[in-house]
Amino acid sequence: MSDAVLAEIPPPQAKKEKPLSKRRRREASQAYLFLAPALVILFTFNILPIGYAFYISLHRWRAVRGSFIGLENYLQLLGSPLNAVFVVAGIGALIAAYYLWRTALEQLDRRRAALRLAVAVLLIVGGLTLILGVDSMIRAAAEERRTQEYLLSILLTVFYSAGTVPFQLIFSFLLANMLFMNIRGKSFFRMIFFLPYITPTVATAAVWRAVAFEPRRGLINNLLMSLGVAQGNLPQWTFEAKGIVVLLGQWLGVDLPSWVLNSPLLSGPSLAMIAVCIYNIWVFTGYNTVIFLAGLGSISREYYDAAKIDGAGRWQAMRHITLPLVSPTTYFITLMGIIGTFKAINHIYIMTQTVGLGGPQDTTTTAAIFIFKQFREGNRWGVASAASFLLLGIILLLTWVQNRVAEGRVHYG
Repeated sequence: MSDAVLAEIPPPQAKKEKPLSKRRRREASQAYLFLAPALVILFTFNILPIGYAFYISLHRWRAVRGSFIGLENYLQLLGSPLNAVFVVAGIGALIAAYYLWRTALEQLDRRRAALRLAVAVLLIVGGLTLILGVDSMIRAAAEERRTQEYLLSILLTVFYSAGTVPFQLIFSFLLANMLFMNIRGKSFFRMIFFLPYITPTVATAAVWRAVAFEPRRGLINNLLMSLGVAQGNLPQWTFEAKGIVVLLGQWLGVDLPSWVLNSPLLSGPSLAMIAVCIYNIWVFTGYNTVIFLAGLGSISREYYDAAKIDGAGRWQAMRHITLPLVSPTTYFITLMGIIGTFKAINHIYIMTQTVGLGGPQDTTTTAAIFIFKQFREGNRWGVASAASFLLLGIILLLTWVQNRVAEGRVHYG
């Protein structure tokens, strides 16, 4: 085709977008009008307070606004910026190790797979070394009392979460399987197990403190005395500040080295924290049982019938059918349980307030209790707001890690 003919062909014109019709504009306006109340409530009670709290965290704020200090409140809590760099580097190493480990399992070449596994192991060791260097971080922050308290509160929160969530999962799963069977009175038992969750926390925590964990007249210590434990050897429960590893060493007559006795990490959580964990397990096991029952009820009986025909036993059916198909429920309970333990405050405050806010020698001062202490005892609103945002970052990181770990392990139908 000649250039003259091509020149006469008009260029294609872009299609003009038709303006919205009056009907579509009216529908859009109505939609935003219906959304407006929810958006106003969300902005007023969620977004605005969060933004204002962040604004407070950037100031020296004691009941009234002070001078603008930027990130100084955050540095007071974390101590030296190098400590934060070490922790972030350790977390990054663990994340990189996780992805290397996954890709190594998918490799067909054995040499490449072995190399990636070796690098992943090194990253795991290095990451744990950096993160578990919390002892040295705490010692380095000894001159900054607030930094030391905050780092210890994060460690105690990890102890609290690790001492409650796994046991809640195990006990609730076993109870749900028993209550799912055709037994007499299972509706009654479901109600009984769920009662601790719906009972007011303040009341149940006060009862557990006064009735179960009271050192002289508590039910647990009376039971121990009936079993032959001397009165001088009875545990002090919510009044005991020593770590559980130290107490076990004393009861067994083992002389522990000083680096274990002086380490907040190696000495373990205090007996007061163990008492709080026992109460938390009692409260949330029933709630998790109800959630597991809903998950078990969604599994079709045809899977079990087919497995029975193939000769599978009860344990094999649970391993290959129940556990995979109930994995979404397990993931949900684990996620909510960890988030809940990092925000827990009411029952910890009630159970340990006789010793003082934060328990004996602050051994039950979790991250949420630390934030509350900054508000209540010192009117340090800026420090408390900064600690809240750091706790939010930790929760978001843990949620992200759980989502990555759950990939390929959670089966939705």
